Amino acid sequence: MTPLRRMLHGLLVLIGSGLLFAGAIAGCGSGQAPAAPKEKDATPPADSIGEALFLDTRFGQFFAVNATGVNTPLASGDPVVAEVQTTNGPLPGPFAGQAMNCRSCHFVTEFQGVSGAGNRTYADFTTRSPIPRKMPNGFDHTPRNAMQIVGSFTSRSGSLFLHFDGEFATGEDLVIGTLTGPEFGWFPSQYNEAVAHIAQVIRQDNGSSQLAADRLNGLSYAVLFKGTDPRIPSDLLLPPSQRIDVSTATDAQVVNEVALCITTYMQDLLFQRDAYKRYIGSPYDNFLRVNHLPAAPLAGQSKSAYNQELYQQVLALKNPIYITPADGSFKYQTQAFKFGALELQGLKIFLASAAAGATNAHAGNCAACHQAPDFSDFVFHNNGVSQQEYDAANGAGAFINLFVPTNPQRLANFDAYLPPSPNHPNASEAMRHAAEAGQPQFSDLGLWNVYLNPDMPNPQANLKGFVCAPGKDCSVDQGLASTLAQFKTPVLRDLDDSAPYFHNGSAETFTDVVNHYIAMSAQAHQSEMRNAPSEFANMSLSQDDVAPLVAFLQSLTEDYDDT
Repeated sequence: MTPLRRMLHGLLVLIGSGLLFAGAIAGCGSGQAPAAPKEKDATPPADSIGEALFLDTRFGQFFAVNATGVNTPLASGDPVVAEVQTTNGPLPGPFAGQAMNCRSCHFVTEFQGVSGAGNRTYADFTTRSPIPRKMPNGFDHTPRNAMQIVGSFTSRSGSLFLHFDGEFATGEDLVIGTLTGPEFGWFPSQYNEAVAHIAQVIRQDNGSSQLAADRLNGLSYAVLFKGTDPRIPSDLLLPPSQRIDVSTATDAQVVNEVALCITTYMQDLLFQRDAYKRYIGSPYDNFLRVNHLPAAPLAGQSKSAYNQELYQQVLALKNPIYITPADGSFKYQTQAFKFGALELQGLKIFLASAAAGATNAHAGNCAACHQAPDFSDFVFHNNGVSQQEYDAANGAGAFINLFVPTNPQRLANFDAYLPPSPNHPNASEAMRHAAEAGQPQFSDLGLWNVYLNPDMPNPQANLKGFVCAPGKDCSVDQGLASTLAQFKTPVLRDLDDSAPYFHNGSAETFTDVVNHYIAMSAQAHQSEMRNAPSEFANMSLSQDDVAPLVAFLQSLTEDYDDT
């Protein structure tokens, strides 16, 4: 790159960030184009309190049974947190000697710099997360691994669906379901007991813990929730509409307050953006900026239309300016900060859609589901992972022949098929279960377990809006069959910090992910995939496309941390 072009390159980075003057001073003599600063919003008090609740280790069944008092440390910690399971072997648990908390599965900086671990985007390191005690149905792990939280609450035009199968319609529902569920050691029949215990912890907490000293100014939850004590600093003072007196509130009201605060905290876990809400943290984002490519949809423009426009502009790019390590660097990542010719080739493949039936067209049609700029459509698709897992355990073609009951059939025998709940505490959860050799009744059908499930009423209206959207056939069983093996599309941003991939953690690397789509799209083209997604018809990949796509996925990496 010529000196003049290098200068223009740096100016484009600064102009795109809206910080030309301040950025030029900060970058003087560095030889690098300064990155645009992360957007800073005022942190609501519920966010700060929510972080402490997210970290609190006293809400689980193990603590309820083994603690001698709410404010007394455990004599011996829960074995489940003594180690952290990873695909590279166990690591010492950051909460060893204590009990389960939310952070025990949704890590961030606890393993910063540790080989084989590193930063996380509030995700775990394993295929399925261990739980504190075996459930009545035999589960000693969660059905899926811990989906990353960062970006999960990104603003969108459609409904909010949480968890891989859309079980929760709001953050509050997710928090309550988790704190009172198997993740915290509670049996389905112990819901009321769990609620009572959580409320007891909140009422009796005296602010003497190190957590309270570090994050809550040494104040108790009761004082903070009431919001009238003059010792409460402004950054912890809840607005009147969010305050409750835990001494007079019901147990359910107390737990709802806990859920509100934790949800507020999770909603603020977002990837880096500038003051105009444009993503700025990755080499890919910088490549768009310096090449004058659109970084986000225009007002009123659909994401689909934006992705098509972006593709056309990328194809028309005659003399691209590439991002090199001279333009930036990663603080926490080992890879180079770059977006070069290989990454650009991968972007084209990612955005390209092939004609139905085409072969080796170098078209991933990835953006049909992973729509830029968020790189998710936040809804559900069958990516073939459940079929691949089931066939590996039971033989090729087994998933296609798996008996799946109709809705009347599964409701007539709820315990045989559907997940347990307080109404059905002894349900087998057989169709939200890892496939096992010799156990053909076990499969994971994803959204099928939630849609039309009367024990999960809250997400049903929004799920029906997705399943029975215009153009979709809901004439049979209200579209239940179309939900088979569907899972929510994950966000691809900073994907490097949420391995292993897919709902079952079956892909350890980006290469594994791309090879999976090559294999499953080929099966779909040959009518060998059950409930194949329409998007696979326009996917045409070969081994020549693996390296470019992997390079592009790596270019979405950024230095996420929770500060």
